[in-house]
Amino acid sequence: MRWKILIVDDHPLVGEMLETAIRDSYVHLDVGRVTSATDAEAYARKHAAEIKLVVLDLMLPDTEGFTALLRLQQLLPNATIAILSARTDSHAVTMAKAFGVKGYLSKAMPVENLVNAVGALLRGEALFPDQTPVDPRAEELHRKAANLSPAQIRVLRALADGKLNKQIAAEMELTEGTVKQHMSAIFRKLGVNNRSQAIVAAAPLLGKKAS
Repeated sequence: MRWKILIVDDHPLVGEMLETAIRDSYVHLDVGRVTSATDAEAYARKHAAEIKLVVLDLMLPDTEGFTALLRLQQLLPNATIAILSARTDSHAVTMAKAFGVKGYLSKAMPVENLVNAVGALLRGEALFPDQTPVDPRAEELHRKAANLSPAQIRVLRALADGKLNKQIAAEMELTEGTVKQHMSAIFRKLGVNNRSQAIVAAAPLLGKKAS
């Protein structure tokens, strides 16, 4: 079996450049590339046993925050996942580390450095900017959120967008009763009592600002 590296990035130049560079440098590996969180999930389901490393952009057209990361972690529990992003602020790096990624790489890095970073990640090394702190609260959020189902994540995102149960049910083609069941499960898993508390608790996961 040949191991695969999955690149998830909607920027064509960055994605194509990285794919080509990895193929040329690691000829014993296969490389897959997709441009959305939805396609990444589909690829992960199809090739789960073969995927060794995922290089994931945080900013994708069909998701926000760390929900794509969370889903890939659920689908690929044995794969190494690293973030490759143009966003390099300390909050994003700290959150990514707390959410269990093995590296945080900048798109501003030279191609040679990115290729070398891929090799380091494959060897099991962790790659973060110097002095990236540990955030126990973010780690606790990740522990709780890891138990959310895909449907519950969608409901949680809809709650954060201010949608009513009736709207969520229509968009997800569910009954309002099923939506309420999902909400009850969300509250239990996040350790909160109502939708307002759930939105605040999950804000870092969803890429929202808690109010």
